[in-house]
Amino acid sequence: MKQALLLVHKWLGVALALLFLVWFASGIVLYFVPFPSLTPTERLAGLPLLVLEDLKAERLAGLPALALDDRPAEQLAGLPATAVDNRCCLTAPAATARAGLRAVEARLGMHADMPVWRLLRTAPDKRWIAVDASTGALLPDLSTAQAMAVAEAFSGRRAIYAEALERDQWTVAQGFNPYRPLVRVELDGNDGLELYVSPGAAEVVGETRRAERAWNWVGAIPHWIYFTELRRWPERWHNVVVWLSLPGVLLAATGLIIGVWQLFLNRSRWIPYRVFWMRWHHILGLAVGMVTLTWIFSGLMSMNPFSVFSPRGARADEQRRWSGQEVAAQLSPAAALRLAAPLQVRELETLRFNGQAWYRLRGVDGSVLVRADSFAAEGSVAAADGAAAAGGITAADDVDGTAATASHAAVIAALPDADISAALGRLRAEAPVTLSRLTAYDELYYARGNQPANRQNRPLPVWRATWGDGVVVYADPASARIVLRADNSSRWQRLLYNGLHSFDFAPLLARPRLRDSLVVLLSLLGVAMSVTACVVAWRVFVPRKRRR
Repeated sequence: MKQALLLVHKWLGVALALLFLVWFASGIVLYFVPFPSLTPTERLAGLPLLVLEDLKAERLAGLPALALDDRPAEQLAGLPATAVDNRCCLTAPAATARAGLRAVEARLGMHADMPVWRLLRTAPDKRWIAVDASTGALLPDLSTAQAMAVAEAFSGRRAIYAEALERDQWTVAQGFNPYRPLVRVELDGNDGLELYVSPGAAEVVGETRRAERAWNWVGAIPHWIYFTELRRWPERWHNVVVWLSLPGVLLAATGLIIGVWQLFLNRSRWIPYRVFWMRWHHILGLAVGMVTLTWIFSGLMSMNPFSVFSPRGARADEQRRWSGQEVAAQLSPAAALRLAAPLQVRELETLRFNGQAWYRLRGVDGSVLVRADSFAAEGSVAAADGAAAAGGITAADDVDGTAATASHAAVIAALPDADISAALGRLRAEAPVTLSRLTAYDELYYARGNQPANRQNRPLPVWRATWGDGVVVYADPASARIVLRADNSSRWQRLLYNGLHSFDFAPLLARPRLRDSLVVLLSLLGVAMSVTACVVAWRVFVPRKRRR
């Protein structure tokens, strides 16, 4: 038995010692320098203010009034030109219809001085595209020069070089697929800022800086085996990581068993090795063998091998119940923007909740919600909490003639508790066992202190619904979205991946300096152990006569 363990450990060590060294060393870097990304806060900060009130005369020239008003044609028939609203903009459903598209998401923002709807179309491919918000005309993809102008407006810097590309090392993730192709724009400055612009969506979607790129070449890229030509094939990359991790688990397990065996069952001496490198490999293996095993195993669990863990998003039927029946926005975006004052709005996005249409208007300093449908439903949640802006809403703001006046449309920071709890209660066939409003993180819903971007993805407060079968759902009232769904398998994932791999245990998350120190110290011991393993493996692989 012992000889079999020694044989397995020896040859797996020869094959994987260098990879373990890379994983330990790169893990230290990755812990402090995450993979480059454009955070929601950074993206909003780079956007111009949303301006919808006036259309320039040259953009109106030659266009009939009917092309600029979102009311149904039968309501506009016979009206004089002065009675037709020439202010921006079309609602998202109207812009989508005029462009001949089907879209599942819509965001209203600025492109240069023009309001545009950015739509996530579903056919012929899933891709973000931009349409003129006043006419519904589809905008052509940006040229390289136009992409440079977008990057300059976003950053406030001068563009010095640009190239069109499908993907590169920093945009290889599938999350960029709806934005491809891309234009990489280099900007002046000492930090080596590079922005990635989507020509179809006419917006900045990625950001990297020179220091981030340099550190990631010795951090995330080798740690995740995240090389472009491999990562561009997600299934192949997944299989490579899994099938390297499995023998890694066996290597760590056999090493730990042998080390403890030698320590307690050898009668002559606790450390039976006299050769320097073998002796220190044994000592360091005893010191960090268990951590090595848990780290390589939890790294395997991060890939969700063989789909042992459930997805963390709401299921399709749950999402349908949450969103409710299809309903079109009726309130003009210009009216919603006036209601949101004094918030400096940079983007408007459409939401559907419980069969109601909503606008979420977002700025650097926060966000507000405005009910956008006909407001005819009894018990409208938008009728309370707030009054309308001082300017009120004119008849032209009610694009379908349903008299959406200021008394109907109120600005609220978040959906009322009663509406959220009622929607969660209908989310599944059986009623939840408990409903609670969280103002602090719990064991499943949390953010790491050393990565501020995580807190943006895990907002507070949230509502938590718990069912008897272990399912837990967290809903954000500020964005009207389900932000996390967990079940019993998620609790195991929380322990076996997040807990063991990143030390994301509540006592350590509450003491970030202690957590940082433990991760760094244990990683450095793992580096030292891996160095001894590399030397031992080299001596096995290269005969002594050849080493001379």
